[in-house]
Amino acid sequence: MNKRSTLRLISRSLLVLMILASPGRALAQEIEGDPANGKSIFNSQCAACHKLDKKVVGPALGDVTQRRSTEWLVAWIKNNQELRESGDADAIAIFEEYNGSVMPAFPQLSDQDVMDILKYTIEGSKPKEGVDVAPQGPVDNTAEDDNTVLLYILGGILFLMVILLARVKNTLKSVRGEETTTMVQDANVFTRTALKNPRVVTVLTFVIAIVFLQQLYVNLMAVNVDTGYQPSQPIKFSHELHAGENQIDCNYCHSGARKSKHSNIPSANVCMNCHMYIAEGPKYGTEEINKIYQAVGWDPEQGSYIEGYEQKPIKWVRIHKLPDLAYFNHSQHVSAGQIECQTCHGPIEEMEEVYQYSPLTMGWCINCHRETQVQVENNDYYEEMHAQLKEKYGADAKITVEMIGGLECGKCHY
Repeated sequence: MNKRSTLRLISRSLLVLMILASPGRALAQEIEGDPANGKSIFNSQCAACHKLDKKVVGPALGDVTQRRSTEWLVAWIKNNQELRESGDADAIAIFEEYNGSVMPAFPQLSDQDVMDILKYTIEGSKPKEGVDVAPQGPVDNTAEDDNTVLLYILGGILFLMVILLARVKNTLKSVRGEETTTMVQDANVFTRTALKNPRVVTVLTFVIAIVFLQQLYVNLMAVNVDTGYQPSQPIKFSHELHAGENQIDCNYCHSGARKSKHSNIPSANVCMNCHMYIAEGPKYGTEEINKIYQAVGWDPEQGSYIEGYEQKPIKWVRIHKLPDLAYFNHSQHVSAGQIECQTCHGPIEEMEEVYQYSPLTMGWCINCHRETQVQVENNDYYEEMHAQLKEKYGADAKITVEMIGGLECGKCHY
């Protein structure tokens, strides 16, 4: 090895040592943390503004541990304002780079929580090898009723009618007994039996009619009982992500449930409260969020609404629908009754795509009124009624909705 090569090797080695020894760097292997807990905290606290692999509202965090020391990162995450006010040059430079955008402080996070987050940024940035992603095709969510028995019955009736009608012409020509005998001899076994024994046809028809009417009644009673109904929506909205992982209160989007008869479908403006800043989701990327932008006329590149844009409605498909003859008031149940949304709508926070969880039939509602206890404690709505209920049923009595008139016909039908 000549002198020049030796000097080049030494200089490169020194450069690497300087980089590794720099106080502004933290080696991945030096961080001890739980990446699973870090991912959970990251998704709930950080994902609105940060991604691992790209800049969103804030910088990409996939290699943040290679840019800053762990001590600096802990101080920045827990209280970045305090770090800036201390005169830290890096903290001030980042604040100015992002035009004075204020990052929330997270004093509730422990040092170990921050270390878990940093560990996740390292593990989550590693390429995933050997993972096969199954192609996602369209999913048919159409709820199908089992009408097999009914179809068999209809088919049997049609078959019988065809046989009988096929013999009507010959029957009309059979005026005399001799002609009738000839016709019977030429007919098949089933028709010969029917012509010789008309009572067989009568009994068979009667049995088929009884079974048909029974199945007809069962199917008519099931009209509008759409348990499991899960239509495809114009935008893939994940309740599992929003209500589950991000723990967004149902009433934030469906604000009408607290104060109105109807639980409103949130307008696109409600979506934009968050998605002005979040242009990419962890499940569907940018494709579904872009549909919101196209509806309201938002330019994500410029970060502003398009002037003069003609907004388009998002045609959501209604899932839960009671017949017009039934009155139901959401605010009476949510605000006065203090009923959780999951009581009727099921584990909504676990549903990737919402479906009808409960039957919503009259019998189902009545059973609920019979079993559900009135929430009178610390509930101003029942303050005056509570005293009357105690006087009527006793101080220790379990007051159900039935006891306050929950089974009266006029409560729901008037």
